[in-house]
Amino acid sequence: MSSNSKQSPPLTNTHNPAGNTKDTTVMAKPAEHPLGPLFTMERMKQPIIGRVYATGIAFAAGILILTAAHLVPSSKHMGTHQQLKLPPCGFVVITGFPCPTCGMTTAYAYTIRGRFFEALRSQIAGFIIALATAGIGLMAVIGAATGYRPAINWYRINPTNMVWWLATLLILAWAAKIIIGLIDGTLPAR
Repeated sequence: MSSNSKQSPPLTNTHNPAGNTKDTTVMAKPAEHPLGPLFTMERMKQPIIGRVYATGIAFAAGILILTAAHLVPSSKHMGTHQQLKLPPCGFVVITGFPCPTCGMTTAYAYTIRGRFFEALRSQIAGFIIALATAGIGLMAVIGAATGYRPAINWYRINPTNMVWWLATLLILAWAAKIIIGLIDGTLPAR
């Protein structure tokens, strides 16, 4: 552990010329990361264009949320997308097991309704994506209203690692969906 990552002990003022007995303990400020903060809010460089852009993002997130709110989540934890006139998943039709994205729309519809357990049961990654969409929509509304935008410090985040972590999350969520389905008897789907 480096000395930068340790939190300093409290500093105490031992010299008290007035003879006061009140506590003069001061907590040391935690060390800042050498590459700066991970997340900041910055003023938009072109406020009009930035606010229009933020409004468009908020509108897109709102459309996704409203669409999910109008869908009736499937009790089978997959297949809700068929209400959008999309065909059934070919992987499920052929194998009886869900593909890596099966249950995403169902998880989204459950999440929007606040039924988080059912959303996680349908597809963990879909639940996370639904929360991320709501968060992005909220940040876009804040940006459109205030003229400030969220800024991520990409020097602190390795994009390659992020892609690997997201791919791992999707694969683990898929495996969890299959294992849970086998345990509760809903898989293989026939």
